[in-house]
Amino acid sequence: MRTKTLLLTAALCAAGAATSMAQVYSVNMVGYINQAIPQGFSMIANQLNNSPDNRIITLLPATEGTRIYKFNPANGGFTFMQVVDGVWEPDAVAQTLTLNPGEGTYIFAPAAFTQTFVGEVALTSTVNLPAGFSMVSSALPQSLPLNGAPPAGLGAPVGEGDRVYQFNPATGGFIFNQFVDGAWDDGTPPVPAIGESFYYFNAGAAKGWSRTFSVGP
Repeated sequence: MRTKTLLLTAALCAAGAATSMAQVYSVNMVGYINQAIPQGFSMIANQLNNSPDNRIITLLPATEGTRIYKFNPANGGFTFMQVVDGVWEPDAVAQTLTLNPGEGTYIFAPAAFTQTFVGEVALTSTVNLPAGFSMVSSALPQSLPLNGAPPAGLGAPVGEGDRVYQFNPATGGFIFNQFVDGAWDDGTPPVPAIGESFYYFNAGAAKGWSRTFSVGP
């Protein structure tokens, strides 16, 4: 998925520093992500905290025929909703189903489109990785090696036997990588794209993928 990211506040801070003797930094980073969503199935993420909320019906347009399948690690099934006659249904699901930073979902798009996500970067975040399968994403809009230490990597707490499955919309299959004997099978760590979610299989006990992102010095 091709994405374009602009962190507006960071740009404003840089401009301000160039024109003023004082160093002024914003507490928050606000921006947008233009994400190309292909026709058919893909696995997407929202990596900005939207206002007023991160419900899918707030984030995505109600385009006829669009379907959402959000994985539930507690039962191994999916929470499903779709757009019928211009309305997301079932309503009980649509009113509560979220796509927060760090979460992920399948989307079926009847036609390709560009989705603009707008909001604040989560400066502190923890993505829960339960034992077994979950569908997750980086809580920050960065495309870096999954388990390298920040700022060179995403800092995921990858352990022995953990597996990552990245969906390929072009083929309908998965790119698979497993962490064995302290290294990835193919020799290189997964590098999720901005706006991409993926399946994570945690071979050990539940753990948290925590990040702290600092603005300023």
